[in-house]
Amino acid sequence: MSCVVSIRRVFPIALVVFLSGALSLFLLAAEKPTSLSDARAAVESNLKTPEGKAYDEQLGKEFFEKHMGPLRQCKPNAGDDWRSFWILLKLDKDGSAQEILLYPETKLGACARTALLNVNEKFSSPPRPAYWVSVYMKLSH
Repeated sequence: MSCVVSIRRVFPIALVVFLSGALSLFLLAAEKPTSLSDARAAVESNLKTPEGKAYDEQLGKEFFEKHMGPLRQCKPNAGDDWRSFWILLKLDKDGSAQEILLYPETKLGACARTALLNVNEKFSSPPRPAYWVSVYMKLSH
């Protein structure tokens, strides 16, 4: 008994398997977190533009007026970790946080990151999508 496989049947199946694998790799690459150095470079680049400077000033005021709630709620989780830290936010066009990096990583910051990624926490719309900003949290105990 011999087995003959038609190339017409194998090729479409192989193509589908190949394309689904390529799509999976693309999606994994798209989900890769931004490095701290790349995020900081994006923040610096944004601050060099007039709209970036204006947005940074607006966001600074807005952050302390509207978004300090999550940090206040996280105070009990901080324990004895009261180091100052940077929050680097990647904002979507609608002002929702897509990604949040901390430097250094602190207990208070880690708790706040989770709260700020909440869909109800939105910032003013940035000049463009995937827009990086930073906020320095100077803490005194």
